[in-house]
Amino acid sequence: MSIGGNLRTMPFADLLQWVSQSRKTGTLVIDGLEFKKKLTFNEGTIIAAASNNPKEYLGYYLVGWKFIDEEELPELLEMQDRYGALLGELLVMIGRISREELTQILTAKTEESLYDIFLWEEADFQFLDNVLPTMKFEPLRISVDALIMEGVRRKDEWDRMRDSIPSADWIPRLKRAVDVKQLGPAEISIIRQTNGRNSIEDIALSSRLSPFYVAQFIYQGLPHDIFTLLPPSDAPKVIPGMAAAGWRLKLREAEKALENLHFLDASRIIRAIQRDFSDTREALEFSKALEGQLEGLLQESGVTGSAIPELAIELSELTRLDCSPDEGFLLSRINGIYTVDAILKILPGHPDDNRMVLAELIGKKILRIKDN
Repeated sequence: MSIGGNLRTMPFADLLQWVSQSRKTGTLVIDGLEFKKKLTFNEGTIIAAASNNPKEYLGYYLVGWKFIDEEELPELLEMQDRYGALLGELLVMIGRISREELTQILTAKTEESLYDIFLWEEADFQFLDNVLPTMKFEPLRISVDALIMEGVRRKDEWDRMRDSIPSADWIPRLKRAVDVKQLGPAEISIIRQTNGRNSIEDIALSSRLSPFYVAQFIYQGLPHDIFTLLPPSDAPKVIPGMAAAGWRLKLREAEKALENLHFLDASRIIRAIQRDFSDTREALEFSKALEGQLEGLLQESGVTGSAIPELAIELSELTRLDCSPDEGFLLSRINGIYTVDAILKILPGHPDDNRMVLAELIGKKILRIKDN
């Protein structure tokens, strides 16, 4: 059995509890207002997570934690393509990091990605039974019960701190000297990184700490006049791991989406590359080539204006499908009579996006083009 809905009506903690108690194996897809995340479960335990937030990429941590340099990342990604290995596994193979260090990075990256979802007010979600990543990976084992307890605690703390610290982009500055003899190594690292230029997020990354932990320490120091807070800088900010290799990472993400016939996801990523890397000729050339591949696949699907889509499955099977809300709404308009143009006119949203959803349903063999 699969489940879908929105975090407005089923909070993330309740959703995790359901997956854990049901001992589910599969993938939980959470489509937020800004980012999309995928959580992989094995018998109710979280073994992996993926996100399209650049600050949750492995490269962000590898560069931010000083395991590799920004300039090395593109070369490593090319090696990854040649050998067909995951980036972390490749770094272990060539001796750049140890297996223990990789596990530490992956665990921190995964947990931070999951704790972030506790702060989301709404997002569409869908659990896909027995759907697992095709590429081999070293599974983590993250306890759902412990995650829920910590996630709920962090959400309560963030709600309490929000008036003083609106986000991790704010910049702390020391107001007076601090006796570091009273502090532990983590707190000392925070103090040393607090220079009136580094944001809470910058300090957390440089200190290999959670932004939540840094914000909590700053918050506790505000009433004692240890810190003052400055608003985020207006200057453009380069995300670690994205300066030299950002578009390559995005391009790989788009290629993977195309391989899985996720045309709409691929299109959104391609548009993001063309917007965010408009001054990088190579990025534009590769993204244009991928855009051509996407259009070719759409043409192959037969989704032309005069084509008439119809169900390729029995009507009774519709209730058992793992469909997104967009797919479900579109399927409700399919009757074997309306042409593609007629359907697109009555659907909300952009016609190009809806055309890609139609093509995805044909790729999944849920729809087919009616023979004339």
